[in-house]
Amino acid sequence: MLGILLGAAILGIIVAAMEQGGFPGWGKMIICVLAAITPAAIINFLLPPSLFIIGLAVGAVCAGLAISATCGMSVKRASIAAGIYLAIQAVISAGFYAMTQ
Repeated sequence: MLGILLGAAILGIIVAAMEQGGFPGWGKMIICVLAAITPAAIINFLLPPSLFIIGLAVGAVCAGLAISATCGMSVKRASIAAGIYLAIQAVISAGFYAMTQ
């Protein structure tokens, strides 16, 4: 649960910075994070741990579509926001992967 809230906060900050407005709302951001982590978790379950980036990429595409639908951003801008979110998640995931090896 903490990971979802942290992911929603990170994604909300990214979207707010890109739109130069306020935080879009916890509900919208939680939906977007769930849209990102659900397919990523399924794909990462099926692949070996060293290929975690594939799951994150699929999650970022799903998050881009969810951001576009919930926040009214264009798909291009939403995909950029999701890409930034992917980069942050990749660094966090790589750190955890390195700590467990």
